[in-house]
Amino acid sequence: MAAPRRRITLRDIALHAGCHFTTVSLALRDRPEIPPETRERIRRAADELGYHPDPMLASLSSYRHEHRPRRYRATLAWVTNFPGRDDWREVEIYADYFAGARERAKTLGFHLEEFWLRADRMTAPRASQILAARGIAGLVIAPQPEPAVELDLQWEKFSAIAIGYSLARPALHMVCPNQYRCIRLAFDHLRRRDYRRVGLVMLGASDARVDHNWLAGYLVARQELPASGRLDPLILDRWDQAEFGRWLKRERPDAIISKCAEALPALRALGYLVPQQIGAAFLTEVKPSREKSGVSEMPREVGAAAIDFLAGMLHRNERGVPDQCRRLLIEGQWFDGRTVRPPGAERAAR
Repeated sequence: MAAPRRRITLRDIALHAGCHFTTVSLALRDRPEIPPETRERIRRAADELGYHPDPMLASLSSYRHEHRPRRYRATLAWVTNFPGRDDWREVEIYADYFAGARERAKTLGFHLEEFWLRADRMTAPRASQILAARGIAGLVIAPQPEPAVELDLQWEKFSAIAIGYSLARPALHMVCPNQYRCIRLAFDHLRRRDYRRVGLVMLGASDARVDHNWLAGYLVARQELPASGRLDPLILDRWDQAEFGRWLKRERPDAIISKCAEALPALRALGYLVPQQIGAAFLTEVKPSREKSGVSEMPREVGAAAIDFLAGMLHRNERGVPDQCRRLLIEGQWFDGRTVRPPGAERAAR
């Protein structure tokens, strides 16, 4: 029986390439402090020797790094682009994204710091220069103030990941709630409660921000109903209570799914009893022990996942705009509130 082949080590590659083994380690991780020609020479040496990384050793190294006492915390930037420095904080789900990201960053040994792109006399080149000069290599691009925004930073200097679809260009890696699945989840819970005419009430701009995944999820779910229960969605340019009232009379829903905060007080102002006459399930800003029933998009988990993704990019020294962007979608969670009836309540009343 042939003896098992000895595993090729970094020291073997160093001897073959004529350099120190720490240089080999940095070169194989594509670290920029090693000149490109040296990195290429070391990679060729590794290929010639048949070197393959040992995943178990990599896991051990990661574990040791994770549990080592930290004296220095590298800084990551939470990059915002609203007209006012703190305008983004007024959107509850964005504040929760940040809270989840900051908590996970601290756990991983990073400090997450806000960076505002619209500060006085700030330009894209100046922003890139400031970030690079401060040694900030990792960027979390927070949701933008409107859909289809373009940003022109010097991306080759940074590892960057976006939260949500509102950054249209460049096409960065992205972490986002799974809005398509969230609205399907809301629809399913309403059907379990015997609601048979489920309508959608949405601002067009809100749906555009999520790449129309809410409307797409609703239209697919609607097809599972008999033709008599397939309601036309109400997509508004801006909230209009009178139009909402006309739609209610025309479509006669027994439940609605909406992101509009105005929908619940409007139902009551129009004389509808919630949930006795119309159930209401809400999206995004839904938490346990609150009045509203609906789906939470788990924003703190979204923020944490963005940091996990970014930390991996930094570890692999992945900079710039990716050739193929990746989408990491976080599942939502249903929470019961007081705006839909309990399961089986309709059958029990018959």
